[in-house]
Amino acid sequence: MQALLYKWLFAFLCLFSGVSFISIAGANILLGLSTLLFLILLFLNKSINVIDDGKKYLKIIAVLACTLLVSALCSGNFVQGLKTWADFFVWRLMPFVIVLSVFVVKEKVNKILTSVICGFTIASLYVIYKGIFVYHCNISYGGASGFVGHPMAFAGMSCILLPILYVFIIKENLNNYLRLFYSIAFIIGCIASFFNATRGAWIALAIVLLVESVVIAFKNKRIILLLVSIVIVSTAILVENQSFVKRASSICDLKSASVASRLIMWDTALTMFQKQPLLGVGLGRYKFVYQDEYMKPQLEEKRDAMRNLPGFDKLDSSEQELILTSQANIWEIKGLKKLKQVDRRKIRSEYEKLAMPNLLVKLGHAHSNIFQILAENGLIGFWGYVFAFGFILWKNIKNYLMNKNTYALMIVGSTTALMLQGLTEYNFGNSSVMKIYWLVLACLIVLIKVYNEEKLSE
Repeated sequence: MQALLYKWLFAFLCLFSGVSFISIAGANILLGLSTLLFLILLFLNKSINVIDDGKKYLKIIAVLACTLLVSALCSGNFVQGLKTWADFFVWRLMPFVIVLSVFVVKEKVNKILTSVICGFTIASLYVIYKGIFVYHCNISYGGASGFVGHPMAFAGMSCILLPILYVFIIKENLNNYLRLFYSIAFIIGCIASFFNATRGAWIALAIVLLVESVVIAFKNKRIILLLVSIVIVSTAILVENQSFVKRASSICDLKSASVASRLIMWDTALTMFQKQPLLGVGLGRYKFVYQDEYMKPQLEEKRDAMRNLPGFDKLDSSEQELILTSQANIWEIKGLKKLKQVDRRKIRSEYEKLAMPNLLVKLGHAHSNIFQILAENGLIGFWGYVFAFGFILWKNIKNYLMNKNTYALMIVGSTTALMLQGLTEYNFGNSSVMKIYWLVLACLIVLIKVYNEEKLSE
């Protein structure tokens, strides 16, 4: 009976690993079934046995969970806070717990990782398809998303997996067929990242892949020429692509909508933090405080200024609504043509000032892990975040330096890329991204354990 339950649990977890890149609903159903079987097995065995290394990680994650729980309980709406907290540290963490307590052998975690990579490759092919046939290779103003969510979600998954695939490709003593599989998945993922056009992910991956190259080059000098050749060819191709150059140059353009909106959101988040520096506004509360207390009053103020302009009251109510909500091309509104020229100019000028507030009032996060956590959870939550992910990085940097364990290098690369992207995106709050991160992290922890045991037995 238990053996059958283990088989079904493994099957559901593998399916979850691949489907996570294709369907949120499908992935949640599979994770729900996996969780149910895990709890049944837990009940039958009366205990849970997490591997020793896994226990260390769980303790560190528990510290982060406790710091955010304090903020959740002390927020203005503790029900909302507890719901968000449970999503973060119960639901999203289930793949991590299941792997480290049930599937702690090399063969099992390799199959789970293979499922993850297959799902990622399928999603990457879809991004490439959209980039070519929908966006017509023009990424100047943004890029393609995968099957799941916003383009930022695919970018987060790319940051998790591309550094891992890269290390697998140049890893010694690897089966040639596996190397080919990882190479194809890596190349497809890189092309998809180009069409995805998420600039924060581009920067994060460029830094991490370069550092991984340098680190591995010291160990295997034969790959230096290959790596230099790849960099030269890739750079030559990219600089000839005008849409890439335009998209990349917009990173430093303070007038671009994405950069300007982020600066406003970060400034607002800092204001929230300054008002409540210890615990923040409460876990899960940023969206409501940001929209209701900061953006809506500003938006109404600008709308009132528009309503008071000469001639605005002469427009139809439907035209007024379109202007006030920035849902129309101002030049195509017929009623404006009947107004005096001076009145038209004033309305058009004020209309431009409404565009950004109308955009910002709909947003629900600060587009940054750092600013979001400071605003929602204050210094206590921020300390927990830095402590937890700092531990993950420190432990695996140490492991790689001492044991030359390439799986530890994968964790460092994956975590670093995700955290770097998190400087300009709230990927810590993205359920799809974090479930994959915790799942992959658990698999690599098992592989590190196996590698170290094999090295000791030699």
